[in-house]
Amino acid sequence: MKRSIFWLVLALGLSQVLPALAQDGWSGLEDSISPDRPDFTEGTGLIPVGHVQVEGGVTLARVEDEDSTSLGEVLVRFGIGERSEARIGLGSYTRVDGEFADVSGFEDPALELKIRFTEEAGELAPGQPAVALVLGTSVPVGDKELTSDEWVPTAIFAFDWDLGRFGLGANLGGSYETGDDDRFVQAFGSLSAGFSVTDRLGTYLEWYGFSEEEKDGPSTHYVDGGISFLINNDLMVDARIGTGLNDADPDWYAGVGASVRW
Repeated sequence: MKRSIFWLVLALGLSQVLPALAQDGWSGLEDSISPDRPDFTEGTGLIPVGHVQVEGGVTLARVEDEDSTSLGEVLVRFGIGERSEARIGLGSYTRVDGEFADVSGFEDPALELKIRFTEEAGELAPGQPAVALVLGTSVPVGDKELTSDEWVPTAIFAFDWDLGRFGLGANLGGSYETGDDDRFVQAFGSLSAGFSVTDRLGTYLEWYGFSEEEKDGPSTHYVDGGISFLINNDLMVDARIGTGLNDADPDWYAGVGASVRW
């Protein structure tokens, strides 16, 4: 009897919550939420002034005999101007289970600023990209085995092309990394192609790569793909899976996440 009452209450609750979630949202904005996840490529979209967006998720990965879990991946975005936003990346909790030792703790957080130089991609002439610049730095306050011990500045030029149901994004960037008690310049780039299957369901396929991820190391390359689903104008969920194209890169990685806007 108690179990029947439980399922009845749950069904009634869901019947009230799900329709509410499927409405236009709660931010009062007409445009749908446009997160900078789950792909690697940073977009040119901005959060409107007076609004806040929070993105996060979890990623599982395997590299040879090591399994890792990254929990959090939280990015908080604040609209501060017509063509700018402030961003805070909270350090993820990461656990690496190795063959000989385990490592766990919080990674370094990050502070960022995004500035867009053009109108939104959908408001430009066909073939003309929206362009933005993302400036940021990590803050070396993570746990001992996961912190870089140095401020790591990064600059990224982001490009977006709106082609109707198709979209194309690209990044060119660089950072001043640390490794083996020495600093080095890392260059990176990405190309992401997206397709809107319906007004709510989207997919993407992406390549990204780095000149080196450790001093004097080899270049590294990755491919990944995923889906996103718009629950309402201010809430989106996503999933992705990818692999490294070099021997030292992940055999595979997969993750899920969500983004919400107020």
